[in-house]
Amino acid sequence: MGKGLAQSAIKIQRLSEPIILDGVIDEPAWEEIAPFEMVQYEPVFLGEMSERTEVRAAYDDGYLYFSAKLFTQDPSTITANSLYRDRYSGDDVFAVVLDPFNDNQNGLRFFTNPAGTRFDQSISNDANRTGGDRPINDSWDTHWDVETTQTDKGWFVEMRIPFSSIGFQSNDGIAEMGLIVYRWLSQINERHIYPEIPPNWNEGNIKPSKAQDIILNDVDAPKPVYFTPYILGGFLQQNTNTPNESGTAFVYDEDFKNELGFDIKYNLTNNLTLDLTANTDFAQVESDEQQLNLTRFSLFFPEKRQFFQQRSSLFDFNYGDTRLFYSRKIGLDNQGKPVRIFGGARLTGRVGDLDIGFLNLQTASSPNLPSENFGVLRLKQRVLNPSSYTGGIVTSRIGADGKSNVLLGLDTDLNLYADDYLTFRVSQSFDTDVPESRRNNFEDNSIFRLAWERRASTGLLYQFFVNRTGQYFDPGIGFYKTRNTSDYFYSLGYGWRPGENSAFNQHSINIESNNILENDSFDLRSRSVSFRWNSRFKNSAFLWSSLNYKQEHLLPTEAFNLAGKIYIPVSNYDFFEGFFMYSSPRTKRLMSRVIFQYGQLFDGTRTQYKIEPRLVANVHLEISGSYQLTMLRFPEIEGRGQTEFDAHVGQLKGQFAFNKKISTSAFVQYSNVADLIGANFRFRYNFREGQDLWIVFDQTINTILDSSQFGSVELPRNENRSILIKYTHTFKI
Repeated sequence: MGKGLAQSAIKIQRLSEPIILDGVIDEPAWEEIAPFEMVQYEPVFLGEMSERTEVRAAYDDGYLYFSAKLFTQDPSTITANSLYRDRYSGDDVFAVVLDPFNDNQNGLRFFTNPAGTRFDQSISNDANRTGGDRPINDSWDTHWDVETTQTDKGWFVEMRIPFSSIGFQSNDGIAEMGLIVYRWLSQINERHIYPEIPPNWNEGNIKPSKAQDIILNDVDAPKPVYFTPYILGGFLQQNTNTPNESGTAFVYDEDFKNELGFDIKYNLTNNLTLDLTANTDFAQVESDEQQLNLTRFSLFFPEKRQFFQQRSSLFDFNYGDTRLFYSRKIGLDNQGKPVRIFGGARLTGRVGDLDIGFLNLQTASSPNLPSENFGVLRLKQRVLNPSSYTGGIVTSRIGADGKSNVLLGLDTDLNLYADDYLTFRVSQSFDTDVPESRRNNFEDNSIFRLAWERRASTGLLYQFFVNRTGQYFDPGIGFYKTRNTSDYFYSLGYGWRPGENSAFNQHSINIESNNILENDSFDLRSRSVSFRWNSRFKNSAFLWSSLNYKQEHLLPTEAFNLAGKIYIPVSNYDFFEGFFMYSSPRTKRLMSRVIFQYGQLFDGTRTQYKIEPRLVANVHLEISGSYQLTMLRFPEIEGRGQTEFDAHVGQLKGQFAFNKKISTSAFVQYSNVADLIGANFRFRYNFREGQDLWIVFDQTINTILDSSQFGSVELPRNENRSILIKYTHTFKI
């Protein structure tokens, strides 16, 4: 529990004179501050550090400051691969991790490379991956500055983080936070860290609960108002899939787009942030990546829109694949097409030991949806110890057509001892689409989860949980795959670190089983049993492998077409498959990940190859991509017209940064499942923090023009096309 090996709280020194942020650490004020006592985190915990590292921290009325002297005996080994913000490419790193509210659960990571490129992320769930969710949000951004220099002695960093960008709690002018600082030397795969944190967790170097408590005296951060208006113009062309009157071609919906809107951010207090938005726009967001769906369930796509990133983990309330809040339900229709957001508000922060999250947004009507109001209230109260909480959630979705969905939920996550956690969640939905006689029935409209797990990566590893979902349960602004089912899951494993002379950094083995049963009959719906072996090398390469056994029972209404091509009839299926993945060291300029999967799939076979190469040509240019070939082979049976299909999904990404202010990116993808080619090109000129010019071009091309489903009219080559220019300017008031 608590801070583990971290010592009692230490006081951070206030600067005695101003700091010139230039990456040259020559101010006398820095010499008055003692550096942190760094230790080696990996490849050998507490081993001898090959280079000298000095990190200092200080503050003034408005900012936290960090300086880092990253001495390097051979400067030619200093690695900077990226000038593109938030696109880390195996560079050397200096990083600061803050737990601003000292809640042992949530953190913010600020890091840079020798070129002074900025990277920032938010961290949730104490950096534990649970329910398949990655605890790191790469899409989170905030205001901060960094400057770096290089000499024949190494590279040097000065970092400045506004208090208004992180939020914190203070009592009588005293603020207590959690702090981790580390250095990553990519050429030798060595990490130096403070405080002394053992590598017993997969993301131990960013784990808020293991951070050093720091105290800042006489701080009361300024509370500026950030007003960010935008202006946007452009042209959009969209195929309506409706033939013209003569029946010779499809009609396009064409629109010249002219938009104005704004965002406002204001810290009501040091620990409560209010965001307001009007005519919210997401023109600069990169397109979703194509996915191949080989199940009968919906696919999950991550949220990339910036407005939804502020303390997004606070709103998490998940039951594995079922999520009570899925922000992509707001501003996007069921086909993923944008829906105008008139505006709304969000309030996030902490009061005492209570985390608060509130969100309310109003959308316009669209061809598929009425105008709707979306609301979320999330509360989490710390109990028992710093790593435990009890909380609740309320969500609402109210349409102008009179339909509504309201959901209530309670949860608790208790750190009972060491790395063992007990989790309980229960929720009930109230939806006007449910027959009135069953609408308030708890059993039919609820979901609950009871879980016990050890959250670590070494030693004995285990997880057990049971989920039950009612037949009418519907998270109106959430996501789910199945209903009217009960899940029984267990995982047992063991993780260990080989000796100092081994090429491996860590191994883990585990066996897991998940059984999904029909609620009323207890008939088997699905079963999976997997044996997994995962290994990480000291050079940052890794390999994962698994052998899987699966059973699938399709209900009378669940016959479907696999990948939209091959008919899978109602029946009982059982099959084996194997999986192997190897990723070469990310620190190399040329690296790749290869995946091979082979085995039975329902009553046929699947052979899948995937390669994901990446080339860092220099600090300006990076090219990456992926190609996946999936060969499906099935026997001839009644009702199955197609027995073979080769699915091709390819992606190519390129990014070129002229410098840290001007950059371009391109993303092209192809899928013969969707029979589409998509292209997304973006140009960004970042004049300064909060002032950006974006030029975005999007196009989707049909690769097959046969449209027999519509009659004799050929599909147009261009499915949709848009070019948009957007300018944003942040005013600090």
